[in-house]
Amino acid sequence: MISSLNFLSIIITVFFVSFTIVFFIYELFKKRKEALQILGKKSGLRKNYQNYRDLTFDLIQELQQLQSRFFQMKKLCLQILDHSSLSAAFWDYQSDILQYNLSFARLVGLSTLDREEISIYELPIIGTILKNMTNESQTVEVGTMRIHIQRIAGNTDCFFMLTDLEAQEVEEREKKYLTHAIWHEMKTPLTVLKGYTQLLLEEIQEPDLLEKCQKINFQIERLEKITAQLRHLARPNQTNFPIQIQVFIDMIHQVLQSWQTEIEDHQVKVETNFEEIKEYRDRELSFSQGDLYIIATNLISNAIRFNRPHGFVSVSLRFQHKSMVFEVIDNGPGIPEEMKDLIFKPLGYASYTGEKSQGMGLYLVKEAVRRGRGRIAVQSESESGTTIRIFIPFR
Repeated sequence: MISSLNFLSIIITVFFVSFTIVFFIYELFKKRKEALQILGKKSGLRKNYQNYRDLTFDLIQELQQLQSRFFQMKKLCLQILDHSSLSAAFWDYQSDILQYNLSFARLVGLSTLDREEISIYELPIIGTILKNMTNESQTVEVGTMRIHIQRIAGNTDCFFMLTDLEAQEVEEREKKYLTHAIWHEMKTPLTVLKGYTQLLLEEIQEPDLLEKCQKINFQIERLEKITAQLRHLARPNQTNFPIQIQVFIDMIHQVLQSWQTEIEDHQVKVETNFEEIKEYRDRELSFSQGDLYIIATNLISNAIRFNRPHGFVSVSLRFQHKSMVFEVIDNGPGIPEEMKDLIFKPLGYASYTGEKSQGMGLYLVKEAVRRGRGRIAVQSESESGTTIRIFIPFR
């Protein structure tokens, strides 16, 4: 009897231990399966994995695909910068490979190589400079060139943008010479035409001829204003001379006064609002006086000339963060959606009326803002008016 009880106790104990082991294995397997599913979902993989080997294999493939996509994105970024003639390159820390665009290749003498990447050790001078660079930007001399380097460092790679300062200065000098030459060549014939039209306006009595002479005189005055902008553009950029907000306010009033005839002809209502910056009129701006004139005269004149009859124009100054905002609002026909990408291109913008533009006003505005390191924001809907904001940093 006792032996039977002992045997039964052993059987019960074995059964209990076996059940505990099986239950533990089941729970372990269940948690493992749940963990695999969670890992698969978090990694973007939708399979029901049964083991870690398959999951690891798929994760490696996914990582390789992501690396390939990232490489292609860097390549596309370099190509986009190349269209703007900007020299740029990515340096991968782990592989020491420098991925570059054609502008970079031309600048550092790699244009003869039929590839778009190189070991950074194969660039004995530039490569060493880039590797040892710790600041966000610096200017170095390489042979006869002065190169400005901008650096953006990440965890796995580094992005560089290079600018040939000598070539940039030559280009700026050529632009200034060209604009000065155009202004000089236009100034004399315009003065002669202006004199003749003034004589005709004094002598002619016939209404039809008088109206035509007035239209001619208006176009001559318009060309005079354009050449005045070229004169400011041809002058050296006087960013070293501080320009106070009050000077800009006076300039805006002068521009509005010069367009008073057109304001009255179009019966446009003009409002100004400088109250928000009234207490800060002595603050200095980073833009040159010439660039501020180009911005003010073009934005204000466009809002007046391309407005609807009995339209409305608002000119205001206000603060936003660390910048002053120059805002011009009109309730004219607005800019069609298909034209928004063209408004700042020279001679290529179909104006508010839908006709081909022959001016360079907004292109000059864009260049002036670029020189002052400001920013432009345009908000416009067809038939709903246009708002243009220029963000001008303080000095």
